[in-house]
Amino acid sequence: MRLFVQLFTNALIAYGLGGLFPYWVVMILIGGLAVAWRGPAVNAFIAGSLGVGLVWLLVPLISWSATDSELPEIIARIMGMENGALLVGITALLGFLIGGSSALTGNLLWKLFQRNQFY
Repeated sequence: MRLFVQLFTNALIAYGLGGLFPYWVVMILIGGLAVAWRGPAVNAFIAGSLGVGLVWLLVPLISWSATDSELPEIIARIMGMENGALLVGITALLGFLIGGSSALTGNLLWKLFQRNQFY
């Protein structure tokens, strides 16, 4: 249950602050959240990666389907890709990796300052 609450909080931070601040500010906040939660490292990674990855997947897909825009297709052609869905998938994969590594870094930063505990 704690994992789902952390995942939802990470997704809420990524969605709510993703349009207001650069991605690296959001990732610092997600790392700070992982420091505050003080759980297992694998839970921090899973919550951070799925929280950010799902937001970075669903927001472009929903806005693309709601507006029926040609912009993702145009950007994908400029980047040498076949279609816009591949571009959205790569964006989600990057969000998965960046969010997970940010949460894992925050969690391991907390564990670095603990005494008498092995990883």
